Amino acid sequence: MIKPGGNSRTNSTEYNELLRALRQQGSGGALILGGVGMGKTSLVEAVLSAPGIQSPVMRLFCSDSLSSIAHGALSPYLGALENIDEPVAVLRELNRTLFSADGVAGPRIVLVEDAQYLDAQSSFVLSLLIENAAVKVIAVGAGTLDANSPLGTLTEVASFSTIIMQPLDLLGVREVAETVVDGRLSEGSVRIIKRMTGGNPRFVEAYAASCKEQGILFQDDSLLNDSTVHEPVWTVARPLPEVDARLISLGRELTRYLPAEEQLTLRLLALGGPQRPELLDECSLPYRRLVDAGDLSVVEAAITLSSEMQQRVVRELVTEQESAQLHKLWSTASVKLGIDANALEVLWSLEIGEPVPTATVLQIAQATASALDYELALRLCTMGKLSQFHQQGALLEAQVLLGMGRYYAARSLLLRLIDQLTDLELLGQAFAYLLEVTTCIGMDKSELQKILGTWKSRAEGQNDPLALEAFLTLQHAGAGLLDLWIRVNSAKGPRPRTQELHNFLDDPDLPIQARIISMITLSDLYSSQGLCTDALQLAESTMAILQTEAQFRSLYEVRVFFRIGWNLLFLGEYQRAQQFINAYRGTDLNSIQHYQGVVSLLDGISDLLQSRVRPAVSKIAEAVTELRIVDTAQVLSVAINLYRLLLARLGTPVPAAVAFGTVDDTAGGYSSVPGYLGEEASEQRIFPRAFAAALGNPHDGESLSDFPLIEREILYSHTRQLSGEELAMAPQRERLHLLAGEHQGSRPALLARLMELLGAANSELLEDLAAQALAKDEYLVAIEAMARAAEQHAAAGDQRRCGALLRRTAKILEQHGLDSGRYIARILALTELTAREAEIVELAREGRNNAQIARALTVSQRTVEGHLYRVFSKLGITERSALNNAGLQAGTGTR
Repeated sequence: MIKPGGNSRTNSTEYNELLRALRQQGSGGALILGGVGMGKTSLVEAVLSAPGIQSPVMRLFCSDSLSSIAHGALSPYLGALENIDEPVAVLRELNRTLFSADGVAGPRIVLVEDAQYLDAQSSFVLSLLIENAAVKVIAVGAGTLDANSPLGTLTEVASFSTIIMQPLDLLGVREVAETVVDGRLSEGSVRIIKRMTGGNPRFVEAYAASCKEQGILFQDDSLLNDSTVHEPVWTVARPLPEVDARLISLGRELTRYLPAEEQLTLRLLALGGPQRPELLDECSLPYRRLVDAGDLSVVEAAITLSSEMQQRVVRELVTEQESAQLHKLWSTASVKLGIDANALEVLWSLEIGEPVPTATVLQIAQATASALDYELALRLCTMGKLSQFHQQGALLEAQVLLGMGRYYAARSLLLRLIDQLTDLELLGQAFAYLLEVTTCIGMDKSELQKILGTWKSRAEGQNDPLALEAFLTLQHAGAGLLDLWIRVNSAKGPRPRTQELHNFLDDPDLPIQARIISMITLSDLYSSQGLCTDALQLAESTMAILQTEAQFRSLYEVRVFFRIGWNLLFLGEYQRAQQFINAYRGTDLNSIQHYQGVVSLLDGISDLLQSRVRPAVSKIAEAVTELRIVDTAQVLSVAINLYRLLLARLGTPVPAAVAFGTVDDTAGGYSSVPGYLGEEASEQRIFPRAFAAALGNPHDGESLSDFPLIEREILYSHTRQLSGEELAMAPQRERLHLLAGEHQGSRPALLARLMELLGAANSELLEDLAAQALAKDEYLVAIEAMARAAEQHAAAGDQRRCGALLRRTAKILEQHGLDSGRYIARILALTELTAREAEIVELAREGRNNAQIARALTVSQRTVEGHLYRVFSKLGITERSALNNAGLQAGTGTR
């Protein structure tokens, strides 16, 4: 695939294939096919700039109007002929033109542009030139190859290659966009750009440039700006930039050569979204060639534009008059075919002033919000004026704002709603959302109690006993849950026992929203205690409930996703965790936006648990930036505290902007970045408090021992740095053994066993433990068990077994990119070669025997044999041939 920018053009498969076609002996050529903006012209220009490739001596410009004219494409070169009906005369004239050029060595190159319109006579003549003269033809066209077309006939000539330009994959999108921004992009941003542009190289370049200029592609200045620790990342704050002059110009360029009917097809799809083929047929709008060319895609049996950005740009090109005319055309066809309107079609109708029943707008907006497309749902709410004409519509708008992380806007709307709503069911839900919003903004206990009091007082004077009972049940549940939730998610008050939450959940009349929140809260309580199996089961049960509750799924699924991933990782279920996380990386725009910050955070935690510290700090920094934009899971403080923890581990000063005690101005509700409330809104949650305690900055009345799961991990990161003598004196080993023995999962079980064996000199059991840890992908436990076993072998005088184990340890470290830590690094030094030993190994690897080595170094053969014996012991090998695979670089002693 062609990748514009930098050296990517000269590294692509297509580049090498076209270059080979031009350099090989004899005549021939290549056909290059692909959609508009896919990089066909850039590819050709790059290859024509290669050393030894001549410029084209003839350029043919094809068009739809010339395709029906005899020798239409060749006509500019046949002006000297009175009669072009004679093939011999045509060939003679073209040969004269081709070979009259001075200074051209090798085959002459003919470049054919818009080759899909090549006429039959020109195709025939070109095929004769290829067969009978030293000519190379490069034909550049759009669409697919029709074997019966003139272009298809041309490609039947021997030595003619066909190159299909495909959209950029994620790696290609990253390369092109990073060239534009001159920096590294976050993973989520690359996925957003791929989705927005469809991988079209021209769109990728224009999109990245426009986003950067508009300030919605930004770097987080609060984080460390030191590429030796982690490279700052660029992150897309809002996926839809304003359609500026650059994008408008590109849109016009990509459509101006299309026939008028095909332009109308693009515009209808931009206004109304994906359409079934039969509707386009009913409207007499062509689409098949555009699909073949890659300008349109077929998704779930519907025809759609290939990218979100293409849709936005084409919409901007439509005049109001065209929009009204196309809407009438679409409306007539959809009514005739009995096709229900989709969300974009409803929005289109509202934009041009066509009446749409409020109930229809509400239904479509609800479905759109459930699909996490909050931007579109909000536009439907506002264009349809749902908050003015429909009480449930007003509540939906508040729910959408809440889902977008626009908590202050949601709070303002909900405060108005509770004074206006008369339906008790909707009023109760409004109060429930208001509690939710208030806890997301910050836990002001007096305000929460005021909300609960107002909620209860609104029951006065109500006459419907059933509705009143449900209303009061919800209020009572909200009050009870709020007490439990605050005690878990703040340092104030005694933390509830798990049984209290179980008793609360045992109420069969508990409203569904209260049940979901209490299950999440109980899961956190279990997890903080190291009971991650119980926590995981609760989180998975909550996810199962959300699959059937569309109203709450969009609000809580990201939170539950985080907890499932978190518990899988701390249990040591790394493969399950990776599969689970990968399923949520997302390809659709809405999923990427709402999940990516949490995905990056979980990726960073995974690296951290395996002591891949440099990748971990990079992913956590990326998570902090992404969560500043969208933090519906309320885990920004977790990410920031982990970032502080990793910098402390690396011995790097924490930037002032993220140091403890600093509060970002945006925490007050103002921000140019949508959804960002700052760290303060979530720092009271149980997991951020646990990491704050780990950093020596606990909340009042708390200590690290109040969070056994995090204490376990902190203790392990400390004990693995200690030698055997240091461990014998350290109380942390016994504490870690106790904690790990009480916790659930294979990771704590292996940690407990490791701490147990460190108290006894038994290398065989340590090696068995290493094998068990490797089977569970617990590489850090495995290498520590092997290193400590190796140390015991060395103490017993068995240098060969020591060397074999350390060689294997070094290999695992290298394969999985692990940080060895102070203790293992010191033990591995036992295998380092002296300068003389390294010199002898290098000569042995060259195939010299002991006598030859002795002569080369002017030492005795016995000296060489002694050195080799020590080398074999250090490396744990028994044969000279194993030196080539010993995993050491001769002369350095490094791995």
